[in-house]
Amino acid sequence: MKIRKSTIKITLSLLLLIIFSAFNFAGQMPDKYKRKRIGEGVTLLIPTNFVEMSDEEIAAKYFTPKRPLAIFRSPDRKAEIGVNSSIFEWGEIGMESEMSMELLKGFYKGAIANSFYEKIKFLNEGEIVNIGDRQGVIFEFIGAIPEDPNAIINQGGKSRYHQVLYSVYNGKVLIVNFSVTGTDYTYWQEHATKMITSVKI
Repeated sequence: MKIRKSTIKITLSLLLLIIFSAFNFAGQMPDKYKRKRIGEGVTLLIPTNFVEMSDEEIAAKYFTPKRPLAIFRSPDRKAEIGVNSSIFEWGEIGMESEMSMELLKGFYKGAIANSFYEKIKFLNEGEIVNIGDRQGVIFEFIGAIPEDPNAIINQGGKSRYHQVLYSVYNGKVLIVNFSVTGTDYTYWQEHATKMITSVKI
C-alpha cells in the first residue's frame, strides 16, 4: 500500500502544530509565584510570568469610574487576576463576623446572578473560608457572554470562568477576582485557588 507524500506532509504538519500548541500553552501556565503587595496591607501570590496591566490597558478594557487596585494578566492575555475594593461601606470596622459573611454571600450571589452574563453556571455557590485571621466568601462560576449586535468584534457564544473572593477589610469589601476564557478553565482552576487563597490582609 502506497502512502502519498501529500498525506505524510499533512500528518507531519498537524503533528508539529499540536506540539507547538502544547509548548505554547505550557508557556502560559505559572510554575513560580511571587508575593505582591497590593495597596495598603494586602498581599497575595502572583505568577512570575504575569504582567501588571497599565492604566491605559485597564481603561481600554474596563469602563469603570473606580480604577482597580491592580490587575495582572498572563502572557497570552487570556487569564487575569484583579484586586479591588468596594466604593460603599460594609458594616463596622473590625466586625467581620460569620453573620456578616452570610449577608456578604447572599448579596454577591445575587449580584453575580444579575451580572451582564447571559447565563451563569455556579461551580461553587459561595463557600465561607478562613483567610488568615479573617473570613471570606469564595464563588466559582462560568458566565456565557451574550451577543452584542453593536460590537465591532462580537464575543457572543463565548464564556468566561471566574473564581472570586470577597472579604471585609477596614469597613469595605475586598474583591479578588481571577478569570480566564471558559474553554481553558480546567487547566487554571488549581492555580486560581492557589492565588485566591494566598491573600493576606
